[in-house]
Amino acid sequence: MGIPYRIYTAATVLVALVAVFLASKSPATPESSFSPVQGKNGTVLFFVNTEYGLSNVHLATISGLLEKYPCTEIHVASFPRTAPKLQRLSALARRKSPDARDIYFHPLPGPEYIKAFSARLGVQGKSVHYLLHPPGMKGLSTLISRVQAAISPWEAEDHINIYTRAGEIIQDVDPSVVVLDTTLQPAIQAAWKSNRTHAYISPNALADNFAGDQPNWGFLWKYSRMGSDFPFPMPWRKIPENIIVTAGFIYSAFVRSDFRAIRKQLEAHGIQDPPRSSRLNRPWIAQYLPGASIPLDFIPPNVICAGPIVLDEVPAIEQDAELTAWLSRAPTVLINLGSLFTYKEEHAKTMALAIADMLAKTNVQVIWKMTKEGNYSDADVLPPVQEDIEKGRLRISEWLSANPVSLLETGNIVASIHHGGANCYNEAIAYETTPFALRAGVPQVIIPMWFDLYNYAQLVEDIGVGIYATRGTAPNWTAENLRKSFLKVVDGGQESLGMRKKAKELGELAQKEPGRLTAAREIARLAILGTQHGGLC
Repeated sequence: MGIPYRIYTAATVLVALVAVFLASKSPATPESSFSPVQGKNGTVLFFVNTEYGLSNVHLATISGLLEKYPCTEIHVASFPRTAPKLQRLSALARRKSPDARDIYFHPLPGPEYIKAFSARLGVQGKSVHYLLHPPGMKGLSTLISRVQAAISPWEAEDHINIYTRAGEIIQDVDPSVVVLDTTLQPAIQAAWKSNRTHAYISPNALADNFAGDQPNWGFLWKYSRMGSDFPFPMPWRKIPENIIVTAGFIYSAFVRSDFRAIRKQLEAHGIQDPPRSSRLNRPWIAQYLPGASIPLDFIPPNVICAGPIVLDEVPAIEQDAELTAWLSRAPTVLINLGSLFTYKEEHAKTMALAIADMLAKTNVQVIWKMTKEGNYSDADVLPPVQEDIEKGRLRISEWLSANPVSLLETGNIVASIHHGGANCYNEAIAYETTPFALRAGVPQVIIPMWFDLYNYAQLVEDIGVGIYATRGTAPNWTAENLRKSFLKVVDGGQESLGMRKKAKELGELAQKEPGRLTAAREIARLAILGTQHGGLC
C-alpha cells in the first residue's frame, strides 16, 4: 500500500519548513556572555497585556511580591484598563501586610492586544466568533491565517509607539529586572534592546512553548500542535496528521509573508526580535505541575516550574455576600466560557437544554455566565430552564459578581465548565471543594473552540480530571453531547468519583506551595541580585 498522496506531499514540504524552523533556532548564547545593565536594586518592571487570559499570571505574581517581599519596588507598564486591577491588588495586599508598597503604573499607548488582533484580521466589534475553528487538519487553514497576527497583532505604527514608550519606561524606571508577557512583543523587543536582566512568565503549557526543543524531533511525532486535540501519548495513527498540522504551523509562523511590509517598517526603526535561543537562557516561569501537565522529555534548565499561578482574590463573601450564601445551599456547577466569548442564540438554546437536563437528574444548582450576542430575548432561549430559575436553582448573569477564583475558594463549586483557557484550567486544578464533596477536587468540562483550548480539552481526559464535551463536533455544540458530558462529571457515578479523586490529588499537590509565591520568589531573587545584603526581604 502506497503512502497517501496528501501525506507524502506534506512530508516533502515539511522537510523544507523544518530546515527554516531549525535555522531560526540559533545556538543559545552562554549566560556568562550576557552582561546586563545593573539597574536600581530591588526594582521590578512588569510589561503585561490587559486581557485576563494573558495577564492573570503576572497579576498573581505581583500579589505574591506585595505579600511576601515588601522590599521590592513594583512598576507595571500596561494598557489603561489594567490600572484598576492593580489598585485592587494593592488594597488586598495591605490587608495582609501593612508594609506592602504601592504599585507604580505606566500606561502604554495604542490598542490592547485583542482589539489589535481583531483589527489586523479585519474584524469589527466585540465578537470573537471569527476565531472559531475545528481541531486538527480541519481547522488548519484558519490556524495558518491567524498565527502571525497572534504572535504580534499591532500594525507598524502602533507597534513602534508601544516599543518606543516601553524603552522610555525602562530608561526612567531603571529596573534591576524586567518581567515580560510572552504576547507583548514590542515590550520584549524593547527589553532585549535595553540589555536588561529579564524574565518571562507564561500562562501557556510548556509543551506549546518548548515542543521544538524536544529531542528526537519530538515536535513532529510526540507532541500535539496548538489547535489539535490528539491524545498524549500520541497514537501512531495520528502522527501523519500531526505532521501536516505541524507543517502548517511552521509555515504560518516562519514563512508566511502576510506581514512582510510591517516587518520591514519595524526593521527600518531598528526593531528586531531577540533570537529564539533567548527562551533557553533567560528565566521562564511556567504553570507546569507534574501529573497535571503534558510531560516533556526535556525541560530547559532556565524553566521554573511553578505549578498553577493563580491570582489571590478578595473572598467571595466580600464581593457578593448574597451570592456566597446561595452557593452554600447545594453543590454548584460554574459555567464560564471566558471573558471574551458571547452567546449567539443557537449557543444559548443548546446550553439551556443541557442545563435543564442536568438539573432534572441531579441535586446540583448552576451559576451560568452568559453574555448575549445578537438581538434575541430570554423568551427565545430560556423556556427549558424557566422553572429552575424561579426555584432558585439556576442563576444567569452577564458578568460574575464575584470572580471565578473566589467562587472556587468557597469550596462549593463541584464542577467547572469552561472553554479550555489556561487560567480556567489551572484555577480548577489549584482548588478543592469542601462541604459537598468531602474534600474532592474540582472536575472540569471543557467546550473548546479555538487554538490551545483544544489541547486543554484533551489534557483533562488524558489525566483523568474532566471531559472534552464536544469531541467530534467542535467548535459546534449539541445539547446531547453537552448533557452527557455534564452528567458524567456530576452524577456521582464511578467515573465522576474517579475524576474528583484525581482532581483532589492534584489540588493537594498544587497547594503545597502556591504558584504565585514560587513565581514571586524567583522575581524577588532576580530583583535583589547584587544588593549589599544579598538576601530576600
